[in-house]
Amino acid sequence: MNYSPIVIFGFDRPNHLQNMVTSLINNSESKHSEVFFFIDGPTEKTDLKLHKEVLDYANQKFPFKSQKIITRERNFTCKQNIISGVSEVLDSHDSVIVLEDDLILGNYFLDYMNKSLNFYKKNKEVWHINGYAHPQLFRNKKKASLSVLCQPWGWGTWDDRWENFIENKYYEKNIISTLNDSERKKYNFYNLASYWEAALKLDQVNKNSIWDAYWYQTVFLNKGLTVFPQLSHVQNSGFDGSGLHCGVNNDFDTKLNNLKTESLPKKISESKLYRFNTYLFYKKYFLRRYFNFHKKKFESFNSFKKWIKKKIKL
Repeated sequence: MNYSPIVIFGFDRPNHLQNMVTSLINNSESKHSEVFFFIDGPTEKTDLKLHKEVLDYANQKFPFKSQKIITRERNFTCKQNIISGVSEVLDSHDSVIVLEDDLILGNYFLDYMNKSLNFYKKNKEVWHINGYAHPQLFRNKKKASLSVLCQPWGWGTWDDRWENFIENKYYEKNIISTLNDSERKKYNFYNLASYWEAALKLDQVNKNSIWDAYWYQTVFLNKGLTVFPQLSHVQNSGFDGSGLHCGVNNDFDTKLNNLKTESLPKKISESKLYRFNTYLFYKKYFLRRYFNFHKKKFESFNSFKKWIKKKIKL
């Protein structure tokens, strides 16, 4: 088994980082893994006490094969820290597993990630291995699927795919918004996940600091596929208001898989079942967001009647 190096990104959430690393250590493969901590530098608004706690924790000795801590002397921002950190590790390795501090990993996360990175290494149609999986109504807990989507929570890729992202400077461009409506709809998954394109637009005017929408854009434009487990090996604990770029919600909560994903698809094509399940998830997500946004209109019968009249212009 070839064990990919693990890149961990932290900043000012020591409790999140500790929980994530603890769950990582519970993966038996972690003792065979090289681990790189990239800790971004503080801003003027950063709680320096919390930042120091992150640094102190990362500098502990963990039971990994090796560990290295890279501390940024200034604030790189989320986007630059992650892009440059992944690039630095892939300069000397042919694959990588990427983790942020707000994740909780199942006990077989590394088993799944390393097997997938080894299995699909030479298959250039596969660009991304995902540890997180959207909640699936119909699923087989021990199988994986191929999808055209990406999700940035516990993921991996290879040096040649990442090189395409860097050399073509996809991280600087919002190409999606220049495409026709049909292609934009595909990128935004039936326009049910339009936050992807919205993130690109905000980053272009320096109102955000994101990298994942650009990476997904790269995979999408190159017609790449992603491997997803049918039951997630990752939970995201970051939607608790503690992060710079995440609010408070539980839209993406899912059960954590503590079983091995034993079956990887050999046929390299998108899974229609995974697409259908994910469509159901995003339809529910979209409707929930819609009703939350318009909830005042549904608080009473009179409010609802006024809204209906306005809609049909009576």
